[in-house]
Amino acid sequence: MDLKQKFGENYILLAGLRQYIEHGVMLSSVNFWRDSFQDFQELRAVDRRSEVIKTNQSFEENDFLVSFVNENFPIVDDQISDDIIPVVLKLIEELEGSQTASLTKEFLMQYAIFIAKSSKEDYLAFVGLKDSISDAEQVFIEKVKYLFDA
Repeated sequence: MDLKQKFGENYILLAGLRQYIEHGVMLSSVNFWRDSFQDFQELRAVDRRSEVIKTNQSFEENDFLVSFVNENFPIVDDQISDDIIPVVLKLIEELEGSQTASLTKEFLMQYAIFIAKSSKEDYLAFVGLKDSISDAEQVFIEKVKYLFDA
């Protein structure tokens, strides 16, 4: 699927949505020394986002999601507001249908958790085995859940 053609001038909003999730999770747990010691695993998780698609057959069978994951979006330099989530999900629902919008929400949640789990310290904190900066990741993920329903 050609996302640029299908979404036209709204294509950049798709880029913003994915970037919002990726940067939101990563920036909520920035610890330069720990992250550099672990070879910046969160950045590597972003490069391996297609692994999340493979965890669910419904994801793999959805042309939009496969394209969304594999798309080489441009970087959005502007500040991305929380409003990106309801705006883009509504757009996806209008152009791709409610089932695809629901799958996109499910994918984005699993993707956010995938990024959070990529760093050992963050993963242990996320599952409640150790307390650390990762509480901020959990707060971000909860905010995303809330915005899905906005």
